[in-house]
Amino acid sequence: MTKNGTNSANSKQIVSVQSQDGENIGLTYPKRAARLVKKGRARFVNDNTIRLMDVSDVTHTEDIKMDNINTLNENKNEQRVNRLLFNAREWSFNKDCQKSNVGNRSFMQGPDGNLAEAYTIGDWSYNWTEIVTKTLILPKNTTHTLTFWLNGGENDKNDEVCRFVVVYNNDCDNCYTYNLNRNFIKPLKKVNGWELYEIPFITGDNEYTQLRFVAKRAYMTVLSAKPAEAYADLPDSVDEFESERPQRHNIVFADGWPTNTWYSTRELRRKYGSNTAATGNIQQPAGNFGVMEGIQVQADALNGIATYTIEEITNKVNSMTDVSASMSHEISQAVSEALNGAGNPNDVDVEEICSNIVEQFSDKIENMVDEITMAVEGMTGAFEEMRDSLDDISEN
Repeated sequence: MTKNGTNSANSKQIVSVQSQDGENIGLTYPKRAARLVKKGRARFVNDNTIRLMDVSDVTHTEDIKMDNINTLNENKNEQRVNRLLFNAREWSFNKDCQKSNVGNRSFMQGPDGNLAEAYTIGDWSYNWTEIVTKTLILPKNTTHTLTFWLNGGENDKNDEVCRFVVVYNNDCDNCYTYNLNRNFIKPLKKVNGWELYEIPFITGDNEYTQLRFVAKRAYMTVLSAKPAEAYADLPDSVDEFESERPQRHNIVFADGWPTNTWYSTRELRRKYGSNTAATGNIQQPAGNFGVMEGIQVQADALNGIATYTIEEITNKVNSMTDVSASMSHEISQAVSEALNGAGNPNDVDVEEICSNIVEQFSDKIENMVDEITMAVEGMTGAFEEMRDSLDDISEN
């Protein structure tokens, strides 16, 4: 007992449960243990262990229901599994990547039709983005799983980064990396463009754990999830052209894919003469309510794309301004140094100096221009996609 009279088991994460004969039969939470003791159904053996008492010795006649005890290791030979669920509120952008982090946290409609909070991170450019948990103290030598819904994380050039990373004791060089793109890891479910994952990892003898999601060259959205078994009755709905598309569904596009490409749903259906509804496996609600809801979904999607794109363009324009200022400074400094070192100022070839420095900056400027162009084209494609989707909704 502690000084204030409260059993110190309440300060622990778990409490061991023993049978009447002293055999370890499982684990429970401190509050549950305290209730069992209070009702006379168990007694504390020590601060971290309770022993169940003979039912005949208990005043109350209600049966002790072992299914209420969280017996994660009911079978002593079975390894205990600690299940973690992605909760966007418990994650934040990695401050070590603050110069390149892009994205936001927001509520959105999940694959089960319910609102849930998510992080959308990364973009089509080279912004390395990470979201991380705080440092976690998890039970050692234990198998843990993290369950989450994932959307996007791929581009049509196959050069994206889409990862789940486990870092022990802040040792990034020896981290454990799980690639979530290109079917390296099979999801448990695929529903309307979302994929359900349950990633296992073992803490071993490590004291501290940090979890991370990493994205680059593609928008990647991680959505809060329930335990996997909660979606057992949720039917899978797989993309009809999954085997042909160079990238998977991404919610930043109204239809999941850009319309100005050969792998858009419209072009692929035209190629194969498919008459499937424009939304594929996703059923549209009937009646005026369905039309209005469909329009609202398209508007929300377009608003998200516009926000991302404008922010991306603004960042690139600001970067170009910085590059321009840096280039002017380099030219001025190089000319000054050449003049100071020359006996005759007329011998200094200012034009050649300027040309050499501009050439040094040309690749960087061209890349920025290309990225801005891609962003504008992406927004144009999104507008076209929304127009087509609205036409489909109105026709239905």
